[in-house]
Amino acid sequence: MQIHILTLLLLFQPFLACQQHPQDIRPVSAGIDLQPEDGGVKCMAKAQLPTSDIIFQSADGGRTWQDVSAGLPENSFVNCVFATGDEIIVGTENGLYRSSAATPVPVWEKDFFCTEQITNIALGRNGPYFSSYGNGIFQEMPGTGIWIPMHNNLKDKTIRTVLETPDGTLFVGSDTGIFKSADGGKTWKQVYNGGMVLNIVASGNILIGGGSRGVLRSTDGGEHWESVLNENTMAKKTGLIQDRFVAILGTEDPTKISPEGITNILRVSPDGGKTWQRMEHGQLPVEDMCDMDERLLPTRAIYDVVRVGEYLFCGFDTGIFRSSDQGKTWELVFASTEKRKLSNLTVSGNVIYAVIGGGC
Repeated sequence: MQIHILTLLLLFQPFLACQQHPQDIRPVSAGIDLQPEDGGVKCMAKAQLPTSDIIFQSADGGRTWQDVSAGLPENSFVNCVFATGDEIIVGTENGLYRSSAATPVPVWEKDFFCTEQITNIALGRNGPYFSSYGNGIFQEMPGTGIWIPMHNNLKDKTIRTVLETPDGTLFVGSDTGIFKSADGGKTWKQVYNGGMVLNIVASGNILIGGGSRGVLRSTDGGEHWESVLNENTMAKKTGLIQDRFVAILGTEDPTKISPEGITNILRVSPDGGKTWQRMEHGQLPVEDMCDMDERLLPTRAIYDVVRVGEYLFCGFDTGIFRSSDQGKTWELVFASTEKRKLSNLTVSGNVIYAVIGGGC
């Protein structure tokens, strides 16, 4: 078995995405420190505190939340968390960390094959896709730890998002638009060049993209795209909640802020992306709430929305909100402060993960 693995590594050596050189290998943490004391040398264990305030987990519908950051490097910047069903994968600024999804509390292990920054992880029919902004897109060969580059003929490697449709067609959103491949990444063509695209989702034959020009829609296999929601703001995220598309629109431009002071708003489409309705009004009264001695962040930005069981969960800068009536009313179930700003949500079965201070 070892001979077969070695053969594969030699065969794919020219194509490996992230080859680790000796100078790239760094310990996650050092447990022993040599310090002089009274003229001598003393070997002592560092008093290390467990890593905290990076990833939180709830397995009971949002009623309680557990810090599951232990095992990640201290002060890790997490760009994304992805659930495959079998495992939970964390993409950070210096590579991947993995844990089995079967464990009640994640046990994070570093994937030492790659030390590149991972900015996006997406589900693929033959294994997950990993994007590294500026470096390209790679797919992991199941059970081998080998990453195959999918971007050799892709002219723009500033990849923001990846989508593989059920028929195997690949789409990537980048800083210059949307690219499509019908042959597993061997060749690519640009199908939209109207600006940055941050994410793409699909339901049946309808594709929805979001980016600098708002929300885009395609009904012909991604060959042509039209603008369906442009309020002079960026569509920071698009998603699919059951049979409804959702989009989070936001801006940092104070001249475009809504009358309520909200810089990010949540829209939902019940008709395949043709029309869009606002969804987050019920959260606004919590702006003046306090959490013990710390004031909650002002209610201005929405980061993510997911469904777990009977509930919708929405990540707001004030915290995580839960709705049992399709977004008509919301309750705060996890408070954020200026020291603990939430960025995105990920679901694995009935377990929800919340990333603090992360990226994509």
